[in-house]
Order: sequence, then C-alpha cells, then structure tokens
Amino acid sequence: MADVRVKLKMGGVRALLRGPEATSEIAKRVKRGAAAAGPGIEAVVKPHKYTARGFVQTATAEGRRREADEKVLIRALDAMR
Repeated sequence: MADVRVKLKMGGVRALLRGPEATSEIAKRVKRGAAAAGPGIEAVVKPHKYTARGFVQTATAEGRRREADEKVLIRALDAMR
C-alpha cells in the first residue's frame, strides 16, 4: 500500500470557510435558532479572519429576562441542527 500524503493549502481552506455557501448556511441556522427562542432574541452573523461565525443572543430587556428565567437560548439549540 502506498504512503499517501495530503497537504492542504490553508488559504484555500479559509476561503471555503468564509465563502458565501458557508456564511449562508450559518445564517440560516442561527435564524432558525433565534426564531425558536422567541421574541427579544436576535441572530448575528459576523465574519472572522478565518471563518464565518454566527451567534444567537438577547437583543432586548425582555429577551434577557426570558433567558434568565426560562433559558430560551439553550432550549433553542436543537433548532440549529
């Protein structure tokens, strides 16, 4: 059996991780999570140096209260799969 070696060019890998396909998939998932968490919760997609990132966070005082009392962000995790 031959010894196969694969060398990845990290610039290309980073381009894939920051590309429009990856960014749109992340945006779609965090929007589903924010919708599942309910009012006062927002979805944020931010580019990073190496990858696209998405966050679901509280946006209003009502959202912060709901998170503190009901833990809506943890309950919405399944919606982002």
